[in-house]
Amino acid sequence: MTRRTGMRPLRIAMVGQKGIPARYGGVETHVENIAVRLAARGHDVSVFCRARLRATNPSPGANGTYRGVHLLYRGSLNTKHLDAASHTFFSALESAWRHHFDVVHLHGIGPAAFAPVAGLFGRKVVSTFHALDWRQVKWGPSAKSFLRRGEAIGARKSDGVIAVSRLMQAHIQSAHGVGAAYIPNGASLPVHPIPTAPLAKWGLVPGEYLLTVGRIIPDRDVETLLRAFAEMRARHPRLRLVIVGSETPRTPYSDALEKLAGERIVFTGDVFGEGLETLYAHCIAYVLASRVEGLPITVCEAMAHGRACVLSDIPENTEVGGDAARFFKCGDDKALAAELQTLIEDTAARNALGAIARSRCEVHYNWETIADQVESYYYRVLTEA
Repeated sequence: MTRRTGMRPLRIAMVGQKGIPARYGGVETHVENIAVRLAARGHDVSVFCRARLRATNPSPGANGTYRGVHLLYRGSLNTKHLDAASHTFFSALESAWRHHFDVVHLHGIGPAAFAPVAGLFGRKVVSTFHALDWRQVKWGPSAKSFLRRGEAIGARKSDGVIAVSRLMQAHIQSAHGVGAAYIPNGASLPVHPIPTAPLAKWGLVPGEYLLTVGRIIPDRDVETLLRAFAEMRARHPRLRLVIVGSETPRTPYSDALEKLAGERIVFTGDVFGEGLETLYAHCIAYVLASRVEGLPITVCEAMAHGRACVLSDIPENTEVGGDAARFFKCGDDKALAAELQTLIEDTAARNALGAIARSRCEVHYNWETIADQVESYYYRVLTEA
């Protein structure tokens, strides 16, 4: 697609993500999909990346390219609490005084704390709120306090604010009195049949496994999914459960999950690209048992592949799943097992849900449409006083 008729190309900086190509999480997936599409339309897009995460030549100050996007590798203070904050501060400061960016786009409520820095020297700042991260179990009181401050600063000091869910949009209005634009996460719809060959790596058979994808953290509530699978596996002796993702750095939490898992459960670690596409395309159903989400990209991706979804009934999941998913009471393994059991045994219902899911994704969560909306929002912010 091309840039909007009559509009000049923009110089855009993306700040706050770990980097692209996306190998880390939902924020990076979002940034990659927006950045490459904007670059393809003729915009000059730069993504700031953490130098220490680059596989080769990790020296700070190095640059690269990816699908038409400039990659700017910059340093950070590599500690649990300073890594992201220091990298974002350095990147926001550089974005403000170098490169002559038209828009500096901050991703996440933590990075949004640096909106005043990014806005120095007249730069226009847009902040996207991907999730209310202070709700996550992993953060202690100090980190949660910083994230809350970041949310407040980002909401009030950015020239424009984007919320990836209607729920978050309402929260921003209620908590900060700021009208945020709603622009969701998305997925790419497959246009060709996806081969099954990569499944052999894990000993999987198409249509004989359940799938869940995401970082292995307590908020994902994998324990509930494991207990539900244990209840139903005797009735389905060929069924397997595939858990994609990792915990970085690894803690005893992952060890405890693997001990709880038992037979016929496959922990793949992180999977990207063709392997992940194959896992989505050929699972019998997609499951997400989360207690906390923003707007889960993994559900969008599963819907794009026409998969029936079974999701915990938290508001974020009911928003994205709508009439294309079935829901169970969050934390209730017996309710989850019952929903899965019914769906697995009813092929017609499963196929019908999958068709609704793909259509829902195409209409509401399509990266092409989302890139249009982000581009339009940039022009709107630039023309406002």
